[in-house]
Amino acid sequence: MINNLPVCRAHWHDIPHIVDLVVGPFADSTIGAWLVPDEHRRRDILSAVLRVWTEHALLFGEAYLLQDHSAAAVWLHRYGPLSPPTGYGERLAVACGEYVDRFLHLDDVLHTHRPNGPHNHLAFFTVAPKPYRVRRASTLLATSNARMGQALLPTYTEAATLADRDLYARHGYVPLEPFTLPDGTTTYPMWRTPKQRRRRDRSSTPPAQPDQPTPALNDLPIRLILDTSAILAFTEGSTAVGEAIAKVADEGCLFGLPVMCLAEAARSVTDTDRLDLLVNHPAAAVLTVDPLQWKTLATTHRAVGRLDTAGALLAAAGNNCRVLAEQPGR
Repeated sequence: MINNLPVCRAHWHDIPHIVDLVVGPFADSTIGAWLVPDEHRRRDILSAVLRVWTEHALLFGEAYLLQDHSAAAVWLHRYGPLSPPTGYGERLAVACGEYVDRFLHLDDVLHTHRPNGPHNHLAFFTVAPKPYRVRRASTLLATSNARMGQALLPTYTEAATLADRDLYARHGYVPLEPFTLPDGTTTYPMWRTPKQRRRRDRSSTPPAQPDQPTPALNDLPIRLILDTSAILAFTEGSTAVGEAIAKVADEGCLFGLPVMCLAEAARSVTDTDRLDLLVNHPAAAVLTVDPLQWKTLATTHRAVGRLDTAGALLAAAGNNCRVLAEQPGR
């Protein structure tokens, strides 16, 4: 019998493990068969599409794994309108070929029924058919729910089966109106408000006392400063910047966004939705310049030739951390 089921945050190198976990039941489902009728190509096509969305989740969300890679939860932060993955139409067409219209139709159906308000979206949740499967599912769901709940936003998911619906219900989710997928099957949307608990739940852990508050955002250390080029790279789907941000957040720290770098990036950004997502990231801290440091800022500006770069360097010096620049020398 297993004694513990540690949960860890997934990183870029975990994408193949996540895809392998999710694609199995997806390929065996009726919606998977509807999407790709050719059973010989089904798994490869579905894997390619799942990889696109898993990469997107690591840039604009979070993913968690049981340490033995027997279960995965993939979340998207839908704090506002979430743009599709970079080059989504082209990548989907290449991956799906003649079946691309089916995937786009499914996207439309899911989008139509998805809540509009800010929330965290559990896009994929899969548990391998191993011993103690229910316990594995409950552990991963409870842990990832708790971490999503730190943003004080509701969470949303779609249950494909009645068993899945019941699992989510045991973890505080309430059912919304079911709807029909293009293959004719019914899916069960579920909604969970922050800190919602079942009345019969009893915890062995006492609640936090008033004199033991959760650290405020301002108390968390800033480990990384994004300059203008890094901010722009993020809005263009840079995996390197996304990985750096995810690492900082996983360590329980913050990354800084100098306001001058944000203003400079906003002049040429092509995807303002992604810029908003970056600013609203739970681990983001928008930084202004201390008026008392104006002489230092001016001196740095003269040395580097750019006011936004000077602001990033000043922020890094003040927080004893490094600047992440997508373009060397900036």
